Amino acid sequence: MKYQFYFGFFATIIFVCYCSKVESRIIQELSEFEVVDPPSDFRLSSFCPSGWKEEKEECVIDYQFVNSVEKNGGLGQSLPQIKLNPKVIDLGRYLFFDPILSGDKRLSCAHCHHPAYSLSDGRSQSMGKDGTGYGPTREGGVNLKRSAPSLWNVVYMDHLFWDGRASNLEDQAEGPLYSPEEMGSSQEIIESRLNEIPFYQKMFLEAFGKRGKKITSSLVIDAISTFERSLVSFSSRFDKWSTGDKDALSSEELFGYNVFRSFVARCAECHPPPMFTNNVFATIGVLDSGEKDFGRETITGQNLLRGSFRVPTLRNIAKTAPYMHSGNLETLEEVVNFYNEGGGRGNGAPSDLRIHWHVRKMGLSKIEISSLVSFLKTLNDETNMPKFPKSVPSGLPVALEFQSYHHRSSKK
Repeated sequence: MKYQFYFGFFATIIFVCYCSKVESRIIQELSEFEVVDPPSDFRLSSFCPSGWKEEKEECVIDYQFVNSVEKNGGLGQSLPQIKLNPKVIDLGRYLFFDPILSGDKRLSCAHCHHPAYSLSDGRSQSMGKDGTGYGPTREGGVNLKRSAPSLWNVVYMDHLFWDGRASNLEDQAEGPLYSPEEMGSSQEIIESRLNEIPFYQKMFLEAFGKRGKKITSSLVIDAISTFERSLVSFSSRFDKWSTGDKDALSSEELFGYNVFRSFVARCAECHPPPMFTNNVFATIGVLDSGEKDFGRETITGQNLLRGSFRVPTLRNIAKTAPYMHSGNLETLEEVVNFYNEGGGRGNGAPSDLRIHWHVRKMGLSKIEISSLVSFLKTLNDETNMPKFPKSVPSGLPVALEFQSYHHRSSKK
């Protein structure tokens, strides 16, 4: 039996009742995702996930609307032709949702990168070890320094984390796994636990062959990273418009796109299509929520990069509030107004920040601002949202309170 969960009006009502306890902020529209019963023996799928197509028993990205960066304006290079093993993707999916990897067996990757919040967590700052629940209502745990970036299109990212301290997904995965403030795990914990679970013993053999006879932490990280690479989003209404469907965008949205790429707003210079990020770091002067965050400077030692953070992708940006590394801007309107007022220059940023020269007062009108926000919403595309397993091989509870959601339909 498969369960399709639709998060709309009813789910919003549920979360509104918590808002006074959590944060006085606008509760965003929750994303749709499908919860599925896994096979009784946790047999791994040999089918490629949505957004990918099979090619010689491997999965390659199905560039249905975005063929190359040259055609759509951007970094001047073709998009990569990644090849992934479908069974390793599926194994990584189970590990991603399984809290067995954390020291206290209570925190999974999905708690901070949840499908309901478009693979983020809907919080100003994420909450790590000892917390209960997920999303904005998560409580009782260690408050982390920064917000959780969404995982959409991480396969295209040259730097991971807000400060770019990891250059690939394997290095990135080790960060939260072994951090005492987050999952609080270790290689020894991961290997001893998984090697005692018959389902995982079988699944690693199925995914990796002879290499999977003994489950190692490196294979675990390999599987999780492979799953994360499969999380692609490039079939938005903007993509359909850019490849010939001229009815995909309204006149207001087209006007907003013109504002986006104009020499007044200059949004497209840091967020060029098709990935809507230039994969670099910028200092824009966002105020920190607590203690001063030096950003990229802590990695490079260069004071020129003080307060500099990775330029995020704008894909699904309307689904991943609140915004910035500190999560201190709650809506897209607030983000655009922040830039319109001159970014940090117009909002009291510390004088020791070398704010990017593009960030200055723009003088956009209310119509231009609303149209720009309308355009940003055309970048929504969650058609390739991963399926949420109703249960995982460890038998531990997943990050979903089934009893909280009554609006659901079943499929045979």
